[in-house]
Amino acid sequence: MVSEITEQYLKIIYNLTEEGGAAKTTEIAAALGVAPASVTEMLHKLAEQRYISHTPYKGVILRPKGKRIACKIARRHRLLERFLADIVGTKGKSIHEQACKMEHAITDEAEKNLCRLLNRPKTCPGGRNIPKCQRPITCEKCASWDVPLSAIKEGEKAIVSHLVAQDQDELCSMLAMGFVPGSEVKVEKRVPMGGPIIVSLRGTKIAIARDRGDVLHVVRAA
Repeated sequence: MVSEITEQYLKIIYNLTEEGGAAKTTEIAAALGVAPASVTEMLHKLAEQRYISHTPYKGVILRPKGKRIACKIARRHRLLERFLADIVGTKGKSIHEQACKMEHAITDEAEKNLCRLLNRPKTCPGGRNIPKCQRPITCEKCASWDVPLSAIKEGEKAIVSHLVAQDQDELCSMLAMGFVPGSEVKVEKRVPMGGPIIVSLRGTKIAIARDRGDVLHVVRAA
């Protein structure tokens, strides 16, 4: 299992070399807020483990093994920044600081659901590209499995995939009701003449306005 400190170093090197070139020891030290001597010691360990290539006086680049891990952590960090800024309403430096604490803890499943919840964003709040998902399917293929809840028939079950609300208050309201990615819902009744959709969620029946059924995207349960 890769340690949190290793993930942090690899992510920083990825950030510094994302547009090409090599990362300098002093740049890594500044980004991490540690002494250059500590960075040099850690870089030797990472090089021995074949995560990086380190050439004295020239800098550090990621090897394929290290880049895979770095991309995964950078992706999670930037998705979390998007979540904290767009959904939670976090401001300023706290966005980055909180994402740093959370990025090492979330699972692959949580990352997938977070991406869907955010409607597959391309960039973080700072404008940097979010690295592509390392799952063996494309975003387009993943998206093709989703349908709005309004397309689900009476009696069918589905798993919440993501929400596509344009209004943050509406999005927060749906999340507060329990419609979070991964939740199972069952369409109990579709009231005629444009009436609400009655669904069961965790044992509770909830009436959803028909237009909100378009906000909530789901994947049909097997």
